[in-house]
Amino acid sequence: MQDNNSPQPNSDPKGEELSIKSAVSNNTKILALFAIACTIAVGLVNLLTEDTIKHQQQQYLLKTLHTIIAPSRYDNDIANDCVVLSAPELGSNKVHKAYVARKSDKVVAVALTSTATEGYSGDIDFIIAINKDSTISGVRVLKHQETPGLGDKIELRKSNWINSFNGKQMFSENDKRWAVTKDNGMFDQFTGATITPRALVAGIKNTLNYFNRHHAQFLQQSNACATDNNDDNHSSDITESDAINTTRFASNTKNTLASHKNMTTEATNQLPYVAILLKHKSSAKVLYSTEVYHG
Repeated sequence: MQDNNSPQPNSDPKGEELSIKSAVSNNTKILALFAIACTIAVGLVNLLTEDTIKHQQQQYLLKTLHTIIAPSRYDNDIANDCVVLSAPELGSNKVHKAYVARKSDKVVAVALTSTATEGYSGDIDFIIAINKDSTISGVRVLKHQETPGLGDKIELRKSNWINSFNGKQMFSENDKRWAVTKDNGMFDQFTGATITPRALVAGIKNTLNYFNRHHAQFLQQSNACATDNNDDNHSSDITESDAINTTRFASNTKNTLASHKNMTTEATNQLPYVAILLKHKSSAKVLYSTEVYHG
């Protein structure tokens, strides 16, 4: 005899299905809002640190320039006085810069960024300062991936080898002295590592040839590094540029979130409108709009 008090199986499968869909929908919205919050946080951190990072990069650049061109030799703002260059002789199709040192408005030296492409582990980025008489004032490696303990002796902190270029010049475009000693040249190679110094010597030689052929032309270009020196006089008012940049950031963030497969339109439309980052020389603050950004 069947017990009428025994539990009965669920007789409403549609209700159970709706319950599952509701739970999935709620979890999706929570994940979507969490993703939105994280994206906004990352974006704001980027905005807040942008000026600091640029300032640190500028200070590092200036410190490097001071090591290859003595500050007493020029009286201009060398880090903000440059022209943009792009040529095969500079090692790649990347955009390079030539920083101009001037004394009483007269060019005394130029520091060019360049690349040696035949390193043991890839490209070697460097900067070379060349005097007006085409002699080398100094060279520093900016970036490389050479073998630690061997090829990394191109760095000044590892070896004094990089200073062997100081005062050198080329007597012709095919000056055979410009090679490592293993190739009958005047520059030492490293014990157990010939490829790295050979590549850098070749890169510096190519850059010197480029300078000798083209410096009269590229020094006529307009300054590509000029900056606004009136930062202290900036108003706290919201500028058109600030508004455009902030709106673009909010729009791009929304579009990125909307493209995620698990994001619903309802969740995406709850993206807050991030307002303006006010930039000052000594401080920065972020304001938030109380409105909701709907695109």
